[in-house]
Amino acid sequence: MRGRWQKACRLSSVTRVPRAAGFALILASCQGQGDKAPSPSESTASISRPSSMPVASAAVPSAASLAGSGAAPTSAAGGASPTVNADAATPKAPFAPDPKRYSWLAGGRDVPTPDATLEARFPAPPGYTRVKVEPGSFAEWLRSLPMAPEGTPAKNFSGDVTLAADDDYLAGVIAIDVGVSDLQQSSDVIVRLNAEWLWSRGEKSSIGYLSATKLSMPLSRWEKGQRLIPNGANVFWAVKTKPAELDYAEFRKYLDSVFNWANSTSLAPRSVPVPDPTQLLAGDFFLQNQAPHHVAVVLDVADKPSGERLALLGQSRNPAESMHVVRPGKATAWFSVRPPVPVQTPHSRALAWADLRRLPPAEPEK
Repeated sequence: MRGRWQKACRLSSVTRVPRAAGFALILASCQGQGDKAPSPSESTASISRPSSMPVASAAVPSAASLAGSGAAPTSAAGGASPTVNADAATPKAPFAPDPKRYSWLAGGRDVPTPDATLEARFPAPPGYTRVKVEPGSFAEWLRSLPMAPEGTPAKNFSGDVTLAADDDYLAGVIAIDVGVSDLQQSSDVIVRLNAEWLWSRGEKSSIGYLSATKLSMPLSRWEKGQRLIPNGANVFWAVKTKPAELDYAEFRKYLDSVFNWANSTSLAPRSVPVPDPTQLLAGDFFLQNQAPHHVAVVLDVADKPSGERLALLGQSRNPAESMHVVRPGKATAWFSVRPPVPVQTPHSRALAWADLRRLPPAEPEK
């Protein structure tokens, strides 16, 4: 090879080698120009490199070896190209509650689009677990109530905000309609939830409540074509149409009529007391039957092995407003329940354990 003598590549005498091997020998001889050339006595099969010469960290692969190795391509900066996590790239399916269990979601009503269940929205605090409930029970049904997205305010029947989304005592709004008039008030919350659960189970004969005048108002009479007719301060049943199988729209008309005639006073004889607070269940409710009247519904219960218990409480106030989960403060949605100590709530008198009640199924009419 040509060049200045001091920097020329010099080859020792070697026997004839194949052309490809010769090229390799020439490249090896030209590494470290200016260093001492190998002597003729050195082996032509292994030409030594001075110890001070830096060693390359890795050989550069050929295009063929890259193609055959399946190695991932690298970026221009030398790092590996970013990989895509298949799970992260796959969008989560939107929350879709069962409209057969929560029929109002399929009725085209003014309902916030739910994005979670009550259970998912409010996990049990550390150290607590939700109490076991029977599949298909009222307690299990309440646990899966659909919740409106976080940041949803509570509104009254005319659409006015009654509790701001960031209210200290608003934990979340239940995705259920309020109605278009001032009917579904505080005491009607437990009636609505109980009736919807029984409707979802097809137990129409168990749906029935009392008016303030103690008139029995079973769904079976509505199905027979009878309607509630006012007579001064009283109300009575009268046949107004032909008997027919009820759809959900007619069921809701029945409920609105019940809301019009039932109140907290009529809930007392329709329900039974819960004498042992240790038997507290979701679906039980506190009935304050003296002015200002109020009902708070137990939506879920969690406990510790030590026996300490917590509860989620739901309510609606007067005039008719969104059903919502109330909380003791921003730190948690769970209320401590320690009978006989009353439960302190933000929108009513303290809830006394003597006011704890439960709704049994209505007795079928004979």
